[in-house]
Amino acid sequence: MSTQIQYPYQADIPSYETPPKIQLQFRMLRDGEVTENPKLVRIYRSWDTVGKLELAFLAEDGEFSQTLSVSLAEMLAQGEWLVTGLDDEVPRRTRAAYMSFSESGVVLFNISAGEGGGPSGDPASVEAIVRVDGFAATRTVVALERQGDGEWRVGGHTEISGGGELQLRTLGGPIYAVAIDDYGVAFTSALAVLVGQRIRPSQFRGWLYEITQAGQLPATEPEWWPIEGDNAPRELGTARAVAVRYYRPLAHGPVPVEMI
Repeated sequence: MSTQIQYPYQADIPSYETPPKIQLQFRMLRDGEVTENPKLVRIYRSWDTVGKLELAFLAEDGEFSQTLSVSLAEMLAQGEWLVTGLDDEVPRRTRAAYMSFSESGVVLFNISAGEGGGPSGDPASVEAIVRVDGFAATRTVVALERQGDGEWRVGGHTEISGGGELQLRTLGGPIYAVAIDDYGVAFTSALAVLVGQRIRPSQFRGWLYEITQAGQLPATEPEWWPIEGDNAPRELGTARAVAVRYYRPLAHGPVPVEMI
C-alpha cells in the first residue's frame, strides 16, 4: 500500500513570507489495539468533496504515519475536516469522523468495526441552559456519568447556545453536566486569522483575544492587555481584537435526566 501527495507549485516571490505551519502525525489503532498491518488515513473537506483528496497519512508499520507540515490558517478556516481511516487486513476495517486541528502533535485515530463500539446505555436527554454573567452564551456541554463501580464515562456532548437539549446514553448512574469554554489557538507568528477566532497568549493569564477584524498576527508577540473601559478593539498585527475572559470549565450535578 502506498500513497503520494502532490503539493501545488509556489512561485518564488520577493518578500514572500511562509505561512505558519503545524506538524501532524497520526497514530492508528485497530479496534483499540496496535497491529502490524499498514493503515491509511485520508482527509477531505466534506462528504461533498471526497473527489478531492486534501491530505493522506500512511502508517506502513501499522501504528505511526509520516509527519506532514500543513497550513495552520487553512486548518482553522475549515474548522472540521472529514477524516477517514482504512485497514485492509481481513476482516477489513474502516471509519470516518469529523476532526479539528489547531496545533502540532500526534493524532490518535482508532479504526474500528463499529460492533459494540458506539455509545452504550439507554437513550436519554438533559435540558441545558448556558449563561455567562447572566447573558446567554455558547458552550460545549459534556455529560459525565459516574458508574456503580466508581468509573467515569462520557455519555454525550454537544454545543449549546443559550439553551437546548443534550442527547446522551446512560447506564443509570448520576449525570454531571460540564460546560467548556473555547480555549483559543496559541499565538503563532504571522498567522492569518478570521473574525470570531480566539488567540491565546503563550503566557496565559486568564485573557483571550477575540478577532473582530480579519488580518495577520504580528511577527512577534505583543504586550497583551486586559479588559479596560469600553474594551474597544485594538490592533493585533493587521487584524484587530478585543480582550475576553476565559471561563474555566463549570460543572453542575447530579442533573435530572429524562429517559427517551
